[in-house]
Amino acid sequence: MFSLGQFRITSKSPNQNNNTPSVPTHLYQDDDEIYPTEVDQYNGVYGAMPVVDNSMLIEPSPTIKEVLLNFESEGDTFVLVPGLFGFNTLEIPLPGGKSWVVNDYWSDVKDIIEDPFISSPSPLGSIHDRAVELYYQIKGGQVDYGLQHSHQFCHNQSGTTYEGFMPLWNPDNPIVLIGKGYGATTALYLQHLLSTNFFGQHTSGRMIKAVITFSAPHRGSTLPYWLGLEAGSKCIVDPFSLLQLFLSFIHIICYFACWEQLFSLQLNDKWNLRSRKEGGEQSIWSAISARSRFAYFGDNFLVDWSVEGARMRYAGEEKDKHHLDPDCVYINYITTGSSWRSKVTGHYWPRLTWRNLPTSIISKFLGQYKMTTDVEQHVLRTSSSTFWENDGTLSILSQQPPPNQRVQMNIVITEKLFDPVDHELTPGAWYNVYVEDRSNTVLFDKPFFINLSLIEGMMENSTFKRIGEFLSYNSDHFEHYYIHLMEFFERQLCGLGSRLTIKGCESSVADIEYVTSVSNSYMINATTDRVERRTSDKAGEEWCRRISTIELMNSPSRMLYYINSIQKLNAAVENGVVGSQDLIPLKDAASFIPSVQESLVLKFSVRLVEI
Repeated sequence: MFSLGQFRITSKSPNQNNNTPSVPTHLYQDDDEIYPTEVDQYNGVYGAMPVVDNSMLIEPSPTIKEVLLNFESEGDTFVLVPGLFGFNTLEIPLPGGKSWVVNDYWSDVKDIIEDPFISSPSPLGSIHDRAVELYYQIKGGQVDYGLQHSHQFCHNQSGTTYEGFMPLWNPDNPIVLIGKGYGATTALYLQHLLSTNFFGQHTSGRMIKAVITFSAPHRGSTLPYWLGLEAGSKCIVDPFSLLQLFLSFIHIICYFACWEQLFSLQLNDKWNLRSRKEGGEQSIWSAISARSRFAYFGDNFLVDWSVEGARMRYAGEEKDKHHLDPDCVYINYITTGSSWRSKVTGHYWPRLTWRNLPTSIISKFLGQYKMTTDVEQHVLRTSSSTFWENDGTLSILSQQPPPNQRVQMNIVITEKLFDPVDHELTPGAWYNVYVEDRSNTVLFDKPFFINLSLIEGMMENSTFKRIGEFLSYNSDHFEHYYIHLMEFFERQLCGLGSRLTIKGCESSVADIEYVTSVSNSYMINATTDRVERRTSDKAGEEWCRRISTIELMNSPSRMLYYINSIQKLNAAVENGVVGSQDLIPLKDAASFIPSVQESLVLKFSVRLVEI
């Protein structure tokens, strides 16, 4: 491994990953449920990529044809599925019939895909209800949630009637689903309903050509528990919590019909949450206290968003599990690099960047949310610390595909060239794409903040431009002081707690002991780099190398550039000239030509020893 920042070269043993310490599985595994050793391996070594079990890999078959997505106007049909509180555009009406677009949820995807269909399932509904609504929005007809499902959760069986975006939707005319967050799991569940013929129209999983997910809660999130959901109850909410306050707000909106139309929560069709004067079932008191079938029966976003709800989709009965379709392409974008790990407590803190500002508070609490031992054993089935590293609102572990689904390869994307959506892919398994910088992706290259028209207008001002350039130029210095300041306060608090035997700090000390016992290598080999840097697995590296070779062979100018760079580096190594400008081409150029890479690295390492 070659490090530009520290000028070091190390070799990696082929059997290095086999020495991963494991956590006893009996601490969090039930006899009737399979929980992956992948979690143990991810939990055991800080900074390691999730190790893919060989039994879960798909071997390329000569009969399987690779699939290429077509973004042209006459190409594939794309359907966009928003997440929680998802929308198309947020507009404010202005005098004269005009409107001001405050934010466009899909502006990044719209830059690549011409005229996609933007769906609008219930922002707060369950995954089942949202998937059913998504189906009828595409196919057309009156929404039918299913007789058994409606009776089980006591809501209306029928819903809104849609004309249908694609009435001729069938296996010979498939679509591509793109989901963000909660919308990603909705898209996957729709394919599950299609494959089990839930709609009774001879549907098939082949009606979906590809599923592209971004920051998806495949394995659930601990955020609902922090907000007030009682762990182990699935749908009981603490009456003195933020979540209870939010549910009351939702019920009050639905109580007044005019407000419900403004916010478009789409709950009254199923639950009749309007006031009794308007034909609903709510009194003003039940609205304020959030007492309704929507809140009590568990057919809502709280259950499916939690770790328990996610586990029911991959560790329940066989008929309820979603299995990947062998003819469908799956791409999973995992957002990383938004938090850093403290060397004092092992907690995660949000990074000091402007794109993390909207979610910094949530990220801070998620990065150190400690649940009781009993909850860890029976609900999380692992330690709380495995959910600490997050992207602002969702942990990195939560974004891993379900354990019962196969993974083709793990790719750490460093430039748009390696984004899988632009290449032919093998169907039937996940392509895990780790994303630290969204600008390296093809479809999701804009952070949420940049979509705000107010921010765009401010950045056009010369004063704000200079401030932005100053902050960007000095961001490393600011983050350096910020990290050491937070760790200083942590040391003081832990020291004060040990002297005064404060219970709150005893829990912090316990966290430190737990982290060191699970991952001794991290505490012993701690470096100044507190942000986890991932690398592609073997299959991902080979795939990236193949893409690089094809790109290099098809570009004579690029080939000439790298040949000149290698010659220049050879001369620099022979003459003992070592500088930062020479190191950059070494990393890029030599990586494309393995034979040259080996000789250059050997010469360069010998030269460093001499110096």
